Amino acid sequence: MDSGIKKQLDFLFNPGTIAVIGASNNKMKWGYIIAANIVTGGFTGKVYPVNPREEVILEREVKRSIKEIPEQVDLALITIPAPSVIEALRECIEARVRSCIVISGGFSETDEEGAKLEREIVDLVKGSGMRLVGPNTMGVYSSSCSLHALMPPVRPVRGKIGFAAQSGNLGTQMLSLGRALGVGFSRFVCIGNEADLTCTDYLEYFTHDPSTEVILLYIEGLRQARRFVSVAREASKVKPVIVMKAGKTEAGARAARSHSAAMAADETIFRGVMKQTGIIEAADTEEMLDIAKAFAALPLPKGKRVGVLTWGGGWGVVATDALARHGLELARFPEEVLRELDQILPPYWSRGNPVDLVGTLDISKHFKCVELISRCETVDAVVSLGTMGATSSFQSFVMEDSVLSDVERDKMISKMANDEFLESITETETAYRNEVISLMEKTGKPILAVSFPTSGATTPMLASQSEVVIYPSPERSAKALASLYQYKTFKEEMQKEA
Repeated sequence: MDSGIKKQLDFLFNPGTIAVIGASNNKMKWGYIIAANIVTGGFTGKVYPVNPREEVILEREVKRSIKEIPEQVDLALITIPAPSVIEALRECIEARVRSCIVISGGFSETDEEGAKLEREIVDLVKGSGMRLVGPNTMGVYSSSCSLHALMPPVRPVRGKIGFAAQSGNLGTQMLSLGRALGVGFSRFVCIGNEADLTCTDYLEYFTHDPSTEVILLYIEGLRQARRFVSVAREASKVKPVIVMKAGKTEAGARAARSHSAAMAADETIFRGVMKQTGIIEAADTEEMLDIAKAFAALPLPKGKRVGVLTWGGGWGVVATDALARHGLELARFPEEVLRELDQILPPYWSRGNPVDLVGTLDISKHFKCVELISRCETVDAVVSLGTMGATSSFQSFVMEDSVLSDVERDKMISKMANDEFLESITETETAYRNEVISLMEKTGKPILAVSFPTSGATTPMLASQSEVVIYPSPERSAKALASLYQYKTFKEEMQKEA
């Protein structure tokens, strides 16, 4: 890895001193919002507001110029209008600022005048020793120093995923969704117009970043395509790289140019890049997070044989179809495993794979089945349908389902209240979650959960998917599992070539 890039990106993601140029007391301006996000986010270093017309911002003394800051600045954020950015950058270079983020838009994503301004930025920064993020960016997040230098007040969960996006809005919303689901991030950067630092630079940095175990990219277009291929191939040898490529259609490509000045790569060429480099493709934003959280939480399967546990037969059929579409197959259980399952389940169970629990409410039996399946030597991965979320699904059924008469509903509600029914099931689900983690550690096999909450229900564990993953449909779990297997196959091929 280029030592210069490594050092400068360390200053970007682990700064000790930050200056906010254009900091403001006006709460409707980005100079206030971003500075406030940094301060309230718990940044562990020093923050200097810079504005020639203010004295105190966020209880901090304001400097009139970055040159007045009494120590070297690792990271400067520029939030002033585009025409004033050049002079601010010149002062940053004179002050030997190590890295800079230009939040401001109005450059090559707009018109020729903006493109001219951006070229001036490139000429100014080139050879200065200072590296630049943007322009036209929404900032960065870094878990190691609790840095939330972002436009929206996002508070990501700390985790293992390094994320670079050519859309700040999409990227920060993915961080918010990750927080809702308990999916954590190590770093995030909105790439912007790539006047200096490119997507490939961040990919290279994440590859060697000890805080990052999974790399996630949202790409609208590529610059330095050949270098990207080389870096991506090396990255995939050590960490999974998941990419969502937008701008695939002609209309999407036009939108990309107007949004981030990105030149969309030909779809055929990009698919070739994926195949060469071992990159895992996410078809949409939903898949991005589905696949990333699987890689962050689960071991890779040793093969493509899957054991399926289902609360009802129909969902087992759906799961079987979904797995087959992705090249996975149902495992065949040895006779001794079937006999052990006979001891747990009613005599009319399916006696095969998928294992149909035929509506069994005793969740401890669900776990016993998962344990047997995961320990089975002919099984490489497990998909468990319906166990996670059983409490909320059952509660919603009782409270809302029109099939129950008023008398039946009242009786069931009374039973749940008197017997502390829901509390006991909730405790069982927590134990189930802990046992799944233990089983994955012991067997080295991924276990994916699928929950089917009914209308109005909340799904348990959505806020804690850093160790156990849960999906809302068999189709989404199948895609995630197939991605794990795809990456495992790529790594084996790389080992053969070595």
